[in-house]
Amino acid sequence: MGVEIVVPTVFFGSIAAIIISLAYLRQRRLERTALIAAGKDATIFDTGNPRHFLSLKYGMLLVGIAIGILVGNLISNTTNMPDVAAFLSMILLFGGGSLILFYLLQKRQPE
Repeated sequence: MGVEIVVPTVFFGSIAAIIISLAYLRQRRLERTALIAAGKDATIFDTGNPRHFLSLKYGMLLVGIAIGILVGNLISNTTNMPDVAAFLSMILLFGGGSLILFYLLQKRQPE
């Protein structure tokens, strides 16, 4: 893939992600404010997932992606597999594997 395709795609995708995130956060704030104004408890929005698990999740995902890049590079250099297929498959494999591992670790933790 050329830079002329990747850069605009990432740029506009980032703008869309920011707009969607801001709209979501605004809507959530409005819902909670309405609940509090009505005298109801806003704890129904609590998912029971502590914030420290969130950093572990993203840390494991990024480590999985980094390992996927390294293994994809190794496969690309040692086999006849196309570069895109090697990198993409290994990034998805190790990134997804790290998220599955996170799920199993989180499930073991007491509530």
